[in-house]
Amino acid sequence: ASGLWTALRTRPYSKVPAPASVPHAIFVSVIDTHPLAADPLVALGGQAQDFGYGVQVLGALTDGKVYVVGRAGAATPRAEGPRVVHEEFAGPHPAGLAGTHIHFLDPVHEQKTVWTIGCQDVAAIGRLFTTGRLSSERVVALAGPGVQQPRLLRTVLGASADELCAGQLLPGEQRIVSGSVLGGRRASGALAFLGRYHTQVSVLPEGRERRFMGWLSPGTDRHSVMGIYLSRLFGSRRFAMDTSTNGSPRAIVPIGAYEKVMPLDILATPLLKSLVIGDVETSAKLGALELDEEDLALCSYVCPGKYEFGPILRDNLTRIEAEA
Repeated sequence: ASGLWTALRTRPYSKVPAPASVPHAIFVSVIDTHPLAADPLVALGGQAQDFGYGVQVLGALTDGKVYVVGRAGAATPRAEGPRVVHEEFAGPHPAGLAGTHIHFLDPVHEQKTVWTIGCQDVAAIGRLFTTGRLSSERVVALAGPGVQQPRLLRTVLGASADELCAGQLLPGEQRIVSGSVLGGRRASGALAFLGRYHTQVSVLPEGRERRFMGWLSPGTDRHSVMGIYLSRLFGSRRFAMDTSTNGSPRAIVPIGAYEKVMPLDILATPLLKSLVIGDVETSAKLGALELDEEDLALCSYVCPGKYEFGPILRDNLTRIEAEA
């Protein structure tokens, strides 16, 4: 037992598939649009042959297609096979999410399941089947406003986040996040390790300081999706974010914020409202089964009500699965 089976995840529900199950299709991601993420092609390095073998192995697990999804114009490794299909996506985040690929290429529903997997895990599968050796190495990005020298690291699955960041952080209180700043989790205490599906460690300063009359400031150094600050007049810029939510929880206000960051063909505001109130029947009809926590991370970021939709979605999916 190599443990590589856990690299696969189902959609819907985003769980490790049952060994005897057969998916309608399998999606392999060779694109990552998360902020500060490593380029998957750089992470693969010289493992193109192992990656190709891994895709062939995955083809034996399904009677459907194996989608290899890369960035438009990138030199994505070619994998051969009777059911292998190469697709390309372009644009900003969330163009690199598996949920986006599934929605546009082969949508799921309650009676139709697909599997997803990352490219480094596919290469590890290929190496296992050709050499008999299990590779636990992963290339991850260490980046964020709290890091002295952002760079790529070669490490292993489940590596200690504290050891990865030792001597690499700027002075002050910093929060270490396993995964993306948008959808990762805090890596501290018992959870101070690299998550199973994470390929980056992000570090942000703790935003404990409150700005006096912050809502009246011109905001020349602050980011706003809705363009309410003067920073919008200065064109595209980079902002050093911290962990502050810039406000306390409040009601969901339908001002079009969610629609600005939701590329899927779903009604974002009605879906999110149904998730918040726990209306699982309505949320399922509106597309909740297509989603994973990472698919709603941008909605959490732009939410005027400061809701964290990832855990709310997970609670609804658990209830839908239990009642199915």
